[in-house]
Amino acid sequence: MARPHGRAAATRAAIENAALDLALARGYEHVTVDLICEAAGVSQRTFFNHFPTKDDALLGRDMPRIDERAARRFVLSEGPLLLDAIALVDHPERKAVSPRLADRLKVISMSPPLLARQMERISAIDAELREIVALRLERRHPGADEAERADEAAMVAYLLAGFMRFIASMDMRGEFDVDDLEARARAALTRVLDDSAMCDAPAPPAAGREPADPPSRDVR
Repeated sequence: MARPHGRAAATRAAIENAALDLALARGYEHVTVDLICEAAGVSQRTFFNHFPTKDDALLGRDMPRIDERAARRFVLSEGPLLLDAIALVDHPERKAVSPRLADRLKVISMSPPLLARQMERISAIDAELREIVALRLERRHPGADEAERADEAAMVAYLLAGFMRFIASMDMRGEFDVDDLEARARAALTRVLDDSAMCDAPAPPAAGREPADPPSRDVR
């Protein structure tokens, strides 16, 4: 006989799978709790014992969280700050035996209300992200102003949320590997950062010419 927690996990998985199948087939707006219950073979009472709303069934119970091992590596790393920060957020479903992360991301990308809810869930770890980034900045720039470090940590957290939103919004037609999708997004971010650095660099003087003096300012 299956243990109670095993039955509960099987029931949750059946509800999540039914919700995802319905959303993929009919669209988010046309999915109701009644339809999910019918497809999963459960009562409404059972559904609400596991999920508060249909959105929670579609998003799944596993919340994004900080990968503690990645956090320790991040604080000691000397690599690019934002690119290193990407590895901080762990998606438990990625390690599941039969993950449906691809289907879940596809449903989220097609449903603005779900995308907004997912961003809310990501924001729940915002304070922890900022604290970890601030620790790295303090280690690398011990003499920097504390307020400036806090601002930079907040900026990294916001940019990281945007990176994750970009992944969720990417075209996900057909089969794809989630790790490959993240790698593509990381490559795109790298190109953006490289291009920004090139744009900020002063243009080299033309061959055979000395760099022009900066224009004088009227200080009156």
